[in-house]
Amino acid sequence: LIYVAILFVAGCEAALAMLRSRLLPRTARRGALGLVRWQGSARPPVLGFVGLGKIGSGMVLNLAKAGESVLVFDRDEAAMASVVAACGATASAAASAAEVAASCTLVLSALPDDRVLAAVSEELLPALAQRGDNPIHISCSTVSPDISRKLAKTYSDQGVGFVSAPVFARPDGMRRGEATFPISGPTWAKEQAIPVLSKTALGVHDFGEDAGAANVVKLGGNFLIAAAIESLAEAAALAESHGVDREQFVSLMSSTIFDCLIYRGYGHRVAARDHHPYPDAHFALDLGSKDVALVHRAAAEARCPMPIASLLRDRFVASQNAGRGELDWSAVALRASEDAGSKEVAATLKALAAGLPKPT
Repeated sequence: LIYVAILFVAGCEAALAMLRSRLLPRTARRGALGLVRWQGSARPPVLGFVGLGKIGSGMVLNLAKAGESVLVFDRDEAAMASVVAACGATASAAASAAEVAASCTLVLSALPDDRVLAAVSEELLPALAQRGDNPIHISCSTVSPDISRKLAKTYSDQGVGFVSAPVFARPDGMRRGEATFPISGPTWAKEQAIPVLSKTALGVHDFGEDAGAANVVKLGGNFLIAAAIESLAEAAALAESHGVDREQFVSLMSSTIFDCLIYRGYGHRVAARDHHPYPDAHFALDLGSKDVALVHRAAAEARCPMPIASLLRDRFVASQNAGRGELDWSAVALRASEDAGSKEVAATLKALAAGLPKPT
């Protein structure tokens, strides 16, 4: 009887140990750079995030502040380590995009272009499709309407939702939760996506079920910003060529009849020729050129004439050829000064080449 009792107690302890291992989160392990790696649990995070650039990292920080538990992945382990450290216990790092998809019902991504979005989707979709719980991929990238429509069809065929939600925000604005999201995709998926995006935005605006619609809105917005930069550059060059102080002229315009965020912010940069790539207030000219090319392509596909877009495309390509791709995209304005024969622009170019914020 004593022997039987011992066996019974031992069996109960073994069963309890097995139950604990299944119900309690597994111990995290630290990888390279001190990363806290996700080890899985019976209750994984609902949110995953792939792509931790300036916008993606800001979004993750806002979601963590809002109480969300986020599983993140980026090929740059230093970027992952920085975000996980900033979020504390609310974020952990995955070993791959596929692991994020296997662990999370909603996966957000912030990626640089069509090619990268397509490649990441190839990793995400198989794992999402296996979940069987109506998972969703929310794409926050500035990409072509065409790639979003193709991905939405592919995802839908496998029972997964695809939502387009590109971002209007600079990195500093994103961290303050001041982003604006146009959103489009299947209604059932948007109902899940909108509450999440609202935690890191001033507003989320629904543009229907066509997954490409939100990307058209984003491209249209970026086109208007680029056109404003070019218009400011030409008007400032006109003022300067007649001996009028360009900064005083732009200050008047942006504080009176053009008193709005874009004219105030970019007006100052254009007037002062301050195109330094500041960490928190910077959108690279190379990326701006990519976006203008997407505008031009989308217009051509729809047979929609956009002569100003054609001009902007040439302006951006010329600026890239001049070696300005890593400067802020407002540096496209320098072409107007050069064309007008400005004597001051040479000092600006010399200072920018030396890595200085402004000419001294």
